[in-house]
Amino acid sequence: MQHKLFLYFETSAARAFRGASRAVGQKRRLGRSPTCAGMCSDKVGLRPSLRVLPLLFAGAGQVGAVGLICLVLGHLAQAQVGLVEQAGVAAAQAELAGQAPHKRAAKLAQAKQRSPANLAGSPAAVGDFAAELDQVPCDFMLSLKLVGLALVVLLWIRGGEWINHDVQIFKLGWYKWNPIIFFPFVVTALVLFFLPVATWVRIPILLVVLLACWLPYVVVHNQSVQPHQTVLTRDWWRFAFAKVASKLGVQVSTERKAAYEMGVDVDLIPMGGEDANADNANLLSARNSPGYLLVKDAVATMVQRRCEKVLYDFTQQAVNVRYEIDGVWHNGTAIDRESGDVMLAVMKTLANLNIKDRRHQQSGKFGAKYEGKSFIYPLVTQGVPTGERAVLTRIVAKQEFSDYAELGMREALREKWAAAMAADQGLLILASLPGGGLSTITEVSLHDTDRLMRDFVSIEDAQHPEPEIQNINVTTYDSAAGETPATILPQLIRTYPHVYICRDFVDPETADLLLKEVRDERLVITTMRAREAAEVLLRMLQKKIPAKDFAATVKAVLYQRLVRLLCPECKVGYTPPADVLRKLGIPVGKVEQLYRPPKPEETDRPCQACQGFGYAGRTGIFELLEVTDKIREILVKQPRLELLKKAAKASGQRSLQEEGVLLVAKGQTSLPELMRVLKQ
Repeated sequence: MQHKLFLYFETSAARAFRGASRAVGQKRRLGRSPTCAGMCSDKVGLRPSLRVLPLLFAGAGQVGAVGLICLVLGHLAQAQVGLVEQAGVAAAQAELAGQAPHKRAAKLAQAKQRSPANLAGSPAAVGDFAAELDQVPCDFMLSLKLVGLALVVLLWIRGGEWINHDVQIFKLGWYKWNPIIFFPFVVTALVLFFLPVATWVRIPILLVVLLACWLPYVVVHNQSVQPHQTVLTRDWWRFAFAKVASKLGVQVSTERKAAYEMGVDVDLIPMGGEDANADNANLLSARNSPGYLLVKDAVATMVQRRCEKVLYDFTQQAVNVRYEIDGVWHNGTAIDRESGDVMLAVMKTLANLNIKDRRHQQSGKFGAKYEGKSFIYPLVTQGVPTGERAVLTRIVAKQEFSDYAELGMREALREKWAAAMAADQGLLILASLPGGGLSTITEVSLHDTDRLMRDFVSIEDAQHPEPEIQNINVTTYDSAAGETPATILPQLIRTYPHVYICRDFVDPETADLLLKEVRDERLVITTMRAREAAEVLLRMLQKKIPAKDFAATVKAVLYQRLVRLLCPECKVGYTPPADVLRKLGIPVGKVEQLYRPPKPEETDRPCQACQGFGYAGRTGIFELLEVTDKIREILVKQPRLELLKKAAKASGQRSLQEEGVLLVAKGQTSLPELMRVLKQ
């Protein structure tokens, strides 16, 4: 039985090591490092031809560990049977001396008498012997020594695997450290194997040799890496303890981060470099500056406050800060000049700008990730007499609006404008102030109308592409090369589209060609920047478009302005005076309350929903100017703003002010906010 058990475990160990050798050989032939498989990507650049010694720490480290366990079990079995023989001798000596044998020795002696050598001819007896042998207790100290020996060997395998991987990542000399960790331990183990040394002596010797080879590399490693990449330091042990404790359900506060990773959890992304290497170099340079954390704070503050732009005005003593939130500028807390300088230097570095040039205008951009969202931050700087001025803009993924109702348009206006967009002929104009949501209302109008039964074509400048819309064919011209829409229109007209989209009549020739298409029963959609709907018509005439042709083809103008919405969490209702209602055109008794933002003395602390501003978000105020025969007559004979507005009112069309009063009456915005918007 002794030989069978021992041979079984020895054979299992041999098979396991042969499997390790085959695995190592296959990985060598494939030209990949077994050590790094599953640990690092191919981008690390580890050379396959330099991995002779690490093979032991990989294939042998995983498959060979099974063989190591089998060897330990084999020695345990051999020691177990040896105990039986010793107990048998002890029992025989006790009988010769006339003493009663020890209970445990008697049981072992009985097992010895029924060994396979004495019971070779009886298979049943052999089975009984194996069952009884399983009940024989094992020597605890011997098992403990063998387990300790196995742990030392496994620690050597794991440490060698880590060093092999680490030296190639940080380029610390694989050819030097791999032999240092490999050969001393192997030679010592072989020497101890042939020497008659007790197991409890072998384990400390192997452990000392292992630490003597391993700790010097740890010192070199810690001197060659960033602080957050060091090992076996106080912070490392704290981090390791916290990680283990977290698995047991115990939360331990700890941070093991580089200096640039402190503070707000914001990832800054360099942009504008010639290639990825240049961007990475800019990022590394920025991370070494104390202004890096200040930029992270600035990015997070813009997101938390829903800020579109930040203005940094550098003076000799400080940097004045202003935030644009929902289209309105607010004063922020000034920062000291030194902090402002290092912060702006980091922004310029990330945007690949010249940090030393503080006189000329520069523009660039960088990116950021915060709270799972990605942002683009364009940066524009310009020297001023007091120092420098910088404007940082936050660009987010544009909010998608599915219909006119989400923009705030009344149902009656929605129906009229939808009918105009569905017409087969005419000129339609969408307009707003700069930054007033013109692109949004244009895209919603195009999305809402039927694009399946009609062929749409969009004429766009290649230098300023527009968002792609399904079922709209795009044809571009290159303004940088001196082209205009008139350059491509003759060829485009021969495709016979039903609807033309040209966002800008850049010259009279373009306007003349498109107006001819309107007379040929085509629909043309364009855009314009203006202060009000009636002014849009006059601005179109300023493009030297023939007044008669323009008056005959224009059908309607949809004008939009954006107004802030009162915060629903903190808005305050009040009873308006009768004269105020009369001026607004609201019948007395029709509206009981109007609303406004809370005054500072009315709140204990700022509202969390709106950051204490009283407003949160914006909606649109829309004016639809339908061109009547009277308006056409004015455009041809007396194109004056007051006459156009008077004619529109006479036809029963609501002005922008009247549309805004409806929002005030509904409690969606305040009267001061409406007055501010109308004065723009």
